Amino acid sequence: MIRIDTRQGEGGSAELTVSGTLDGPAVSIVRDAIAESGSPLPSVVLALRGLVTADHDGCQALLEWVASGARLERCPAFLRQWLRAERRARIRERARIRDAKSRVRRITAGVIVAAALTAPSMLHAAGDPQVGPAAAVTFADARARMLSGNETARAAQEDVTERREERAAAKGLYWPRVELHAQATHLNDDIVLDLDPIRQVINNLHHLPSTLLPPFESTFQKQRFWLSSLSVTWPIYTGSRVQAANKAAALQLTDAEAAARQTAGALSSDLVRRYFGLRLALRARDVRARVLEGLDVHVTHAAALEREGQIARVERLHAEVARSEAERQLMASEHDVALARTALASLLASDAAIDPASGLFLLSEVGPLDAFVARAMENHPGLARLDAQRGRAAEAVRAEKAAWLPTVAAFGMRELHTDDLTIVSPTWAVGVAATFTLFDGMERGHRVAAARSRQARVGLLEARARRDITTLVEQKYRTMTKAREEFASLDRTRELAAEMLRVRQRAFEEGMATSLEVVDAQLALQGVQLQRLAAAYAFDVALAELLEAAGDADQFEAHRSHADLDPEK
Repeated sequence: MIRIDTRQGEGGSAELTVSGTLDGPAVSIVRDAIAESGSPLPSVVLALRGLVTADHDGCQALLEWVASGARLERCPAFLRQWLRAERRARIRERARIRDAKSRVRRITAGVIVAAALTAPSMLHAAGDPQVGPAAAVTFADARARMLSGNETARAAQEDVTERREERAAAKGLYWPRVELHAQATHLNDDIVLDLDPIRQVINNLHHLPSTLLPPFESTFQKQRFWLSSLSVTWPIYTGSRVQAANKAAALQLTDAEAAARQTAGALSSDLVRRYFGLRLALRARDVRARVLEGLDVHVTHAAALEREGQIARVERLHAEVARSEAERQLMASEHDVALARTALASLLASDAAIDPASGLFLLSEVGPLDAFVARAMENHPGLARLDAQRGRAAEAVRAEKAAWLPTVAAFGMRELHTDDLTIVSPTWAVGVAATFTLFDGMERGHRVAAARSRQARVGLLEARARRDITTLVEQKYRTMTKAREEFASLDRTRELAAEMLRVRQRAFEEGMATSLEVVDAQLALQGVQLQRLAAAYAFDVALAELLEAAGDADQFEAHRSHADLDPEK
């Protein structure tokens, strides 16, 4: 999936922000976007910060656009490595082509043999751009590294920790709340209780001296005073709100744990694709290296036969062309290995070069389809999440219904500093408080209806998910079976291709076959070998995705340990 945002600049320039995956189909989309911008390539800037991955076609297209004058900005590290390596390889390729033309003009077998002997050093020079030897890592170790180091997996575990703490916090609703309150106050003046008018009435009524009665005046509250108190509030009855909140918090924790398991399953499938994708790239490189070695020998034999006059010059030239094409494919496979290794290291959140120590494999038997479907129905983390969400919706209905019931709480308080209390302020108090909402504008009824609708929605989504998961399990199972059957068929074809190559080589040495027939036989054997490896890779990926759909992504290593077919032999 590719996304392109185009922004026109000054002077006819254009900036294209490319995000997603740059593969073969996406190259055409980007090319059309460049054309629609109306700017020539030297005025085009490609911002690649959002680019996640790119295949060989995408990288080649980027190199062509750069060669035509386009500028790359915010290019990911793996693309920068590939582009540098590709430029070096093309320089070496042009030098090799010049040497090949010189060899054709001189038509000397010695120079041809020398070129064949120097080819391996050229290939090593154009190899993996990563620095330092790659460490061999088994699949089990790679998965452990991924789960402990990958940022996505760690984020999922942090979400579980957050929900666990929220669950513990919800339990506090069962307990009383104890609060310490302190207050210091400064008034504009003392609050005085003045009853002097009553004193004057008494004096006048009884004709008493004004000094006989004391002043009828008392300070009710000093200008400066401070208070401190301890209060306790304990909900006695909340209409099941507290129980619903705790149950919802527990279900939210269950949802987070299932989400973490779902994330781990998706990452495990991605690890299988990248880990065994690198293994496939390495084995494909070995196959192409063996083909090049075989064509080196074929070129040497062709040159010797030409000197003896047994074959025509065109036969020897055809052998050289085939060898050059094999060398180009081997150089391209080196870049494929580098890209696959970078992608694996990125998934493992590692900066070190990694080589897969566990090989491609196949299983003769993995169990019936019905067993995987049944396992998925009871163990798929997506269904566990929907079940938790359905439970939370039910608790939401319960909590909203509680709004129709009263709330009762016990309370108590004790003043800790009594010196500044007024005559009407108590030192301590205990009691019970009740609250009941009589009218709230029909809010409670609508909230209950909304909670019930949410509960029905989750139930429908769960029913749909069960159908989709059943279909997904069957699809992955049949994909896995098809890959295994394809491998078995290619295993028989490989024997025929190997025998055909041997026969063509002997016939060519006897002058009974052409160089074209030998090259075709060599390429046919290479094609069968690569197809066998690709079929094994497809089996491994389909098995991983099948186990992910069944909720058993962590069982991939157990299945791999029981492999009974080795496609790399």
